[in-house]
Amino acid sequence: MAQFTVKWIIEGEMTVEADTVEAAEEQVHKELVKVLTDPQRWPEALGARSIQGAGAAADKPE
Repeated sequence: MAQFTVKWIIEGEMTVEADTVEAAEEQVHKELVKVLTDPQRWPEALGARSIQGAGAAADKPE
């Protein structure tokens, strides 16, 4: 069976209230983990604007 590497990008934006940028990032991180494990909430809850993906043959280690 062949191996393939698939790279994907999710571009989105979320606005949250927090005391610091670090706290905002942590809050969003936690929300992303919850959403990505619940397909009923994905992608609207992330504010996703686009999802891109492309596959290519994986380089085999020598």
